[in-house]
Amino acid sequence: MSKPPGINRWQFALKNNDAGNVESALTLIPLMILFLTVAQVGISVYSRSVSDQSTQGAVAYAAMGSNQGSNSGASTPWSSPLIALPLPGGGSVLVGERENRTPGVTPLLPGGESFTSTGIAVQE
Repeated sequence: MSKPPGINRWQFALKNNDAGNVESALTLIPLMILFLTVAQVGISVYSRSVSDQSTQGAVAYAAMGSNQGSNSGASTPWSSPLIALPLPGGGSVLVGERENRTPGVTPLLPGGESFTSTGIAVQE
């Protein structure tokens, strides 16, 4: 291939040089996997925090006298019915659990993560 007129010899050499394409592709793949793994860990930590707070709020709401059997407004159903443990002086302690699942983002953990969040509240 001959050099067009008006273009410097170094510009022509840099423009038509394919060196570095393979190296960049070989580094981009592991870098992308690393980035997605960090994103997966961030999503998991955030999901656990939000799920714990949501479950705790739903159990506290049920302890204040709402219908305990239904999932009124709950985005995730209860794993088992709410458990009411009686207290010696009267009232009870309500315990509720929810099963949660995070989406899979990285190829290292394609199925995502599943975990259980628990909420506890005192019912007077």
